[in-house]
Amino acid sequence: MSVHNDKSKDRHLKVLVVEDNVINQIVMEGLLKTFGHDPVLVDNGREAVDLARSTGFDLILMDLHMPEMDGYETTREIRAAEAASRTPIIAVTADALSGTKERCMEAGMDGYVTKPVDPDRLVSEILRVTV
Repeated sequence: MSVHNDKSKDRHLKVLVVEDNVINQIVMEGLLKTFGHDPVLVDNGREAVDLARSTGFDLILMDLHMPEMDGYETTREIRAAEAASRTPIIAVTADALSGTKERCMEAGMDGYVTKPVDPDRLVSEILRVTV
């Protein structure tokens, strides 16, 4: 049985998608809507930090390589601004090099998914960090 047929549709999450590539934005938006979530798209880290501070999100999907601020710096700034609650952040990246996942965790991320995104893997990671 496919993962997106079970718990993934039980919760409606407001998800901030931080991705500078338009095609990847369209793919992530479509996947998240299919899973019953409400995606909000931004194409740079600065906008992500501002939105994360002013808007409540259940989850953030973070690209690592973006202009202005990369995903690591963006995550660190979001974490520094958080008070009582911590929003789960999942790295979504084509960077599958050794040590990348560890760098993501050190920056304050909670999960890691490689591109091209496998929908079942994404759902599993979303469930893992939000349940």
